[in-house]
Amino acid sequence: MKSKLIFKSSVAAVLFALGIFYFVFSGKSNNIDKQELDEKSEKDTVQIDSERQKNIGIKTEQVEVNDFSSKLQLIGETEAVPDAVIDIPARVSGRITSVHFIEGDKIKKGQNLVVIDSPELAKLRSVYQTAKTKYIASEQNYERIRSLVQMHLAAKQELVDAESNLKVIQSERIAAEENLRATGLAINNEISGIYRVTAPRSGLAIMRNAIPGSQVLGSQTLTTIADMSVLWFQAKIFEGDLQFLKEGDSVKIVLNAYPDILFEGKLDHIGEKVDPVSRTIHARIVFKNIGKKAKIGLFGKANIETESRRGILIPSSAVQTYQDKHFVFLQTEPTRFLWKEVEIGTESEGRTEIKSGLAENDHVVTQGTFELKAILFKSTFGEE
Repeated sequence: MKSKLIFKSSVAAVLFALGIFYFVFSGKSNNIDKQELDEKSEKDTVQIDSERQKNIGIKTEQVEVNDFSSKLQLIGETEAVPDAVIDIPARVSGRITSVHFIEGDKIKKGQNLVVIDSPELAKLRSVYQTAKTKYIASEQNYERIRSLVQMHLAAKQELVDAESNLKVIQSERIAAEENLRATGLAINNEISGIYRVTAPRSGLAIMRNAIPGSQVLGSQTLTTIADMSVLWFQAKIFEGDLQFLKEGDSVKIVLNAYPDILFEGKLDHIGEKVDPVSRTIHARIVFKNIGKKAKIGLFGKANIETESRRGILIPSSAVQTYQDKHFVFLQTEPTRFLWKEVEIGTESEGRTEIKSGLAENDHVVTQGTFELKAILFKSTFGEE
């Protein structure tokens, strides 16, 4: 019994000693950790009195969490809608005898544009007319022999020969028709080499490549007609902004040539592939060409207002950049300012979204941040 009491007393003493040892050394460890944090905090802290703050011009703003929408700005240039642009070729080789338009003219569908005197066309039409005449004669001959065979006045072999000849001539006629059709020429009874180039649609003549008296090839483009009432704005979206956009968003475009005019449009298409060099995604915006002032190839900016979301916005002047990271100064005490890293989001109209690093009711420095940064880095380098 006595030995048991002694054993229990010994165990209790050992446990008591271990408890004291843990308390003492854990306290030292916590003190060391706290000291390290205090030293780090002290290293990222600027302390200046109120008089110096006034001289520097330091101003702060209390952080608030609110609903907001931001404006994204996309850089791009204008482009004609492909389906609204058509090149008008000569179609046949020859000599231009007259031109009935100039660059910039408003063209109506069916309007006579250019007249070409083409020996090539005359030959094509001659071949067609010859094949057509031979076909008509061969068809009549076939019908005549078929009637005679039915009356037993001609041999069946004559009908076979007539049918074979008709098919050969029919092939020649079809080939002659296709030669005309392939060049976009009408199949009619004309035999001259005069070809009148007419406008297949209405629009604006945005170029002219036709001079009276000059020789042209069939592949030469005489003019380009475009409907300029609606244009495309081809822009680029950065990866980080993609989450805020969707097809159908309203867009306001400001072109460099017309800084005071807003062209309204819609985000029509967002591309499916990221450009590996610029890390951007293609965006196509369709907009109305007010007063037809916009021209093809003008540079500008597309402004898109994103959907409302909840978060923190602070003046962009509060954000400083260092080694590709973003920082702000927090006023932790009346005379103390902490240099703190933050993660930013979109920036619009002089205010920047803060995704992390700030909490509601924090006081962030909005004016005098550059001076505080200079003081902080001067003291840091001085210690080193």
